[in-house]
Amino acid sequence: MRGILAGNKKAQVTLFIILAIVIVGAILLISSARIRTSVTGIFVPADPFTKLQDCVNSKLQEGINLVSERGGSINPLNGIEYQGNKIEYLCYTNQYYQTCVMQQPLLRQHIERELVEYIKPEADKCITTAIENLRSKGYIVNEDKRNIAIELVPDNVIVKISGLTVTKDSESKKYSQLETKYKSNLYDFAMIATSILNWEARYGDVEITTYMSYYPNIIVDKQVQSDGSKIYTIRNIVDRDKFSFATRSLAWPSGLGIGEIYTPK
Repeated sequence: MRGILAGNKKAQVTLFIILAIVIVGAILLISSARIRTSVTGIFVPADPFTKLQDCVNSKLQEGINLVSERGGSINPLNGIEYQGNKIEYLCYTNQYYQTCVMQQPLLRQHIERELVEYIKPEADKCITTAIENLRSKGYIVNEDKRNIAIELVPDNVIVKISGLTVTKDSESKKYSQLETKYKSNLYDFAMIATSILNWEARYGDVEITTYMSYYPNIIVDKQVQSDGSKIYTIRNIVDRDKFSFATRSLAWPSGLGIGEIYTPK
């Protein structure tokens, strides 16, 4: 009996030893995998355009803020002063009782051009610096005709830089075009503003609550000025982005009541 018990105890001890070895081995494997992952992460080269993207996006943010405050233009030519900003008239007439004429019928494309012109000088500097840094790290950079384009898309502003080809060796990824995205509601704002402008040009006014029923995250505010101009501000209540622009359509002379006849001098 004692022999049997002793044999059982030995078997149990052996089993425990095996389990302990398995557990320790598993821990070592996991730790080793983590170490390898960490080391691999250290030595995997980062995207060579990361600093360039950060550099370009910094200037792009400035441009987006400006066009959003000023009605889609960096430097409005025909605008109205409102709360310290000159805001572009996107639909305008200087006559009374007349509906306005669209000033920027292709608003989205106009904003894209304005942003390209604004960021291009700084973006060129960013690209030149990036090329020098890449070459110092062993990359081969071939530059053709450099081109910078901007596209407004839902939820983002995309900057496309083409004309550069970057390689390091035969196994490296080849970069022939850089696309950097900046999160923004500018596309949605441009589409909503265009719809409002179409109503202003055709009917002289618009019911802003309609847009808020279709877009639950959007608030549209309309402030009528003494000369008949209107300041529209479209806001995203989640991201707190906004876009302002001005119109003047079906304006009434100051002090003239409804039903009174206005005779031009």
